[in-house]
Amino acid sequence: MEKIYGDSRMTKIGEICFWLGLIMELLIVIIDKSAYTNPLESQLFRLTFLLFCTKIALTRYSAREWLCILLFGAVMFWSYLVNEKDEAVRVIAFLAACKGMDIKKVMKVVFWVTLAGCAALIFLAVTGIYGAVSITADYGRGTAGEQLFETRYVLGMGHPNALHCMLWMVIVLAVYCAAERLKWYHFAAFLCFNFVLFLFTGSKTGVIVWALFVVMVFALCSSRRLRENRNIYILGALIVLGCVVFAMVGSHVENTYETPDSLMHKLDKLLNGRYQSCYAVEAARLENWKLFASPDNTEYFDAGFVRLFYWYGIIPGMLYLGMNGYLLYQSFRKKDTVMLVMLVTFSIYNLMEAHFISVYLLRNYLFVLMGCYWYQPFERGQEFEGYFWQVKRLSGGLRR
Repeated sequence: MEKIYGDSRMTKIGEICFWLGLIMELLIVIIDKSAYTNPLESQLFRLTFLLFCTKIALTRYSAREWLCILLFGAVMFWSYLVNEKDEAVRVIAFLAACKGMDIKKVMKVVFWVTLAGCAALIFLAVTGIYGAVSITADYGRGTAGEQLFETRYVLGMGHPNALHCMLWMVIVLAVYCAAERLKWYHFAAFLCFNFVLFLFTGSKTGVIVWALFVVMVFALCSSRRLRENRNIYILGALIVLGCVVFAMVGSHVENTYETPDSLMHKLDKLLNGRYQSCYAVEAARLENWKLFASPDNTEYFDAGFVRLFYWYGIIPGMLYLGMNGYLLYQSFRKKDTVMLVMLVTFSIYNLMEAHFISVYLLRNYLFVLMGCYWYQPFERGQEFEGYFWQVKRLSGGLRR
């Protein structure tokens, strides 16, 4: 009995549950990007939630860590009761379950599963087994409201923007896992691949953020002076904040979308009318945001930060922004320039797309980073043992 409930055995079981939940969440993301509609998605979400909860039950937390988990868990559970979106609760379980996991190892697994999944979708499409290679459609770039049909490549991922985004995500993960070993020619190859891919996808958003990511990481990794310059991290924080403010203005300004001379109209035109589209949804306007969003707020649009507050509400939205702020602080403290650039480019991408604001947790790798860093301030606190640890101690006392 002691062998079964020994510390190492319980820890191992918890880690196995975590890896199973992580890989399943990643595969759900890949399936979502394909042309296949997953009929078991809700059941799989419940299963991954159970796996992460099992990892929590088999992990030691201090009293302050338990207080943190229960506090944020209660807020997100209330959010779920109001808006009926269970991913708010699932993300807390995932973050809590990350304690004790090696962040580099986790990110490497995320990289390899994502790479293999994207490669599989591309292979199935180009061989004609499953999924479209290209799609001819009106992508909203016609002049004066005219339709303009274009043929762009999707390679099994449903939309050219999705293809460009997913391959950018593979590059992000590769750089995070191997930044210290990359040479200048690796970054040059990443840039060339980006511009070649743009010829097939026509994704302006994708090509811009990909290029920004590669150039910024290369500059910071190549210069110790830049890497240790406090102003670089302040600038990064200001860019993230600026993206949020822009989204709030874009969801609030009235009538300017019909006024060609207004600044917001001109800026939104550069963004292909994304904020005009979300402003057309009444509940998505800034003045109509609520502390916790209504369950009726289910419409999709591209502006990621606006969707965050529209889908979940002000309190969950502010918690997400607080997570970004905390990670910015950790990037400065650890001099983790790749994490800094991820935060900046993910925020810029959120201005134009909503890939990271989704029911799929592992579309957003910031959650993995947060899972590594959330408990570090509490590590020296007094340990408070979880349920199964208490069962073990109790059973030992009864035997004595």
